Amino acid sequence: MTGQGDSARRTRWWPPGVMGALGVLLTLWLMFSLQWVAGFEPWGTLTRTGTAQVGQCGRSAVHTWMTYSCEAEVRWDNVSPGEEPVSTTTVTSVSALAGSVAVEEFKYTKKNSSRGGSSVVPVDRPSWPVADGWWILLVFVSVIPGWLAGFWAGGRLGRLLPEPKEKPKDWRGVSRRATSGMNGRRKRKR
Repeated sequence: MTGQGDSARRTRWWPPGVMGALGVLLTLWLMFSLQWVAGFEPWGTLTRTGTAQVGQCGRSAVHTWMTYSCEAEVRWDNVSPGEEPVSTTTVTSVSALAGSVAVEEFKYTKKNSSRGGSSVVPVDRPSWPVADGWWILLVFVSVIPGWLAGFWAGGRLGRLLPEPKEKPKDWRGVSRRATSGMNGRRKRKR
């Protein structure tokens, strides 16, 4: 005769946990992309301006394909000694660019970005005047729905997986008995 525990489904906790973490990562990727598209990006320090002659443009996976990366030859204004007046660079934009476009280069510092480096963008990019604090709130509040959606999807996925072949073990690695409260220990004879 089989006990009631044999017929009940065992609960798997790894699919909801893994899918919840994946949901958080996808949500963060989406929110960082939306922050750039909406203009909440903390741009950094403006270093120079110029005019870009745009070649070809393509969608960028960095911002979940919401932006374009355009190869361009940029003629920089007010070049300091030792800098090249013309350079080939990638211009990131919300729309596909063509022809001659006014651009700005921003250098990221550790104060306003964890990534460092620089970014070349069109002058008419989206921009919010108070971008520095709001994007952090938007990103971290969005993590909660991402976790919940991933956890829910993982629970549904866990139901589709086949039952494990072996009996579950307790924390010491000992197989459990059908009798509750024993945890694999033998009863002492008196």
